[in-house]
Amino acid sequence: MPEPRGLLAGQVALVTGAASGIGAATAALFAAEGAVVRRADLPGAGEIALDVTDAAAWDAAFDRIGREDGGLDILVNAAGIASAGAGDAAAIETVSLDNWRRVFAVNVEGTLLGCQAMLRHMAHARPGAIVNIASSAAAAPSPALGAYGASKAAVAQLTKSVAAAAALSGLPLRCNCVMPGMAETPMTAGMPPAYRQAWIEQIPEGRFAEPAEIAQTILFLASGMSSYVNGAALPVDGGLLSRPIVGLRRDDQAG
Repeated sequence: MPEPRGLLAGQVALVTGAASGIGAATAALFAAEGAVVRRADLPGAGEIALDVTDAAAWDAAFDRIGREDGGLDILVNAAGIASAGAGDAAAIETVSLDNWRRVFAVNVEGTLLGCQAMLRHMAHARPGAIVNIASSAAAAPSPALGAYGASKAAVAQLTKSVAAAAALSGLPLRCNCVMPGMAETPMTAGMPPAYRQAWIEQIPEGRFAEPAEIAQTILFLASGMSSYVNGAALPVDGGLLSRPIVGLRRDDQAG
């Protein structure tokens, strides 16, 4: 963890999906940077119990933060699922409508509800920020991640719409998203070895990211360091989306 710089001193942040993975790493980094961090996750997992698909639960969370902290400055929509089933339940040729709808309910509708709550409850004049979590899967298709990739593409587009809505409403609220590549999280922990290796071979960095590496970019988008960045979708993927279609690693070229 880098030395604290106080980039978020005096600010209040709500991080969903904060019990593990990228959400947990983001909450820890924000706290180190001086923010008052409210960690939200499913009941029993987070400081604030929040089912992101429940609009009333969002209002309750914002009302609580308003009473206890004086309002919210930063929202990070990190809650997400890859599939609502097991095995090949998310594969594009076999995914059920129930599974598809559940993935979209959490990843897209949950993000939408969070953004709407931020727009409704943002009553102060100081600048605020929303950071949504999309994915490189929005642009790098995998038949095994059909529902997930489609949902994250929707999150990237939703981000632009929210940024535009805030601007047209005169709110000093920026909305951006990160597009993480493969990271060492509970979502990827159960990958079959061959599938994991297939991804690694497509990543120029040759490895999965640590959650803290993704959190650093979320911090950038949440802080004043990115004061002129709005409506952006920023890949943090080890070069996955810019990978060569044909080529050899330098150490293989001699052969």
